[in-house]
Amino acid sequence: MKCITSILLIIQILVIAGSFTSSVLAQEIQQNSIPVTLIPAVTQNILTIVSLLIGTSSFVLGLRIQNLAKPASSTASPSLILINRYMDILILALVIPSIAIIIFGIILVGIQLEPGDLAYLLLLFALFIPAGVILFLIRNLRRIPEKP
Repeated sequence: MKCITSILLIIQILVIAGSFTSSVLAQEIQQNSIPVTLIPAVTQNILTIVSLLIGTSSFVLGLRIQNLAKPASSTASPSLILINRYMDILILALVIPSIAIIIFGIILVGIQLEPGDLAYLLLLFALFIPAGVILFLIRNLRRIPEKP
């Protein structure tokens, strides 16, 4: 347990140090009057938010799949069926906003697209893949009958 706590503490220190370094670099860039481009910053923020939403929904989807994969000997109570439905709602509540954020980012980047920024637009389009896979799996999991 101490090992896990120390690892988490080290990760938090590295994250804080990284954010401090990035803020110092941003101040140096502004002082040197080099313009900070909008598209990489927007893409980075969108990637962060969508990663959080998709990652969390993937974790909940894994729990949902584990619930369905339990052996037939364990009987599913009505509360377990209700929990599975709540998990579905939670997954959709995480994936649908991430799709809206991706679309917003595509529109925002597409409006201000410069010739060298095409890779950022393609990266935003690639974010539809994990969101689509999660929606596909949710749809197929609903077809599997729950054990009474």
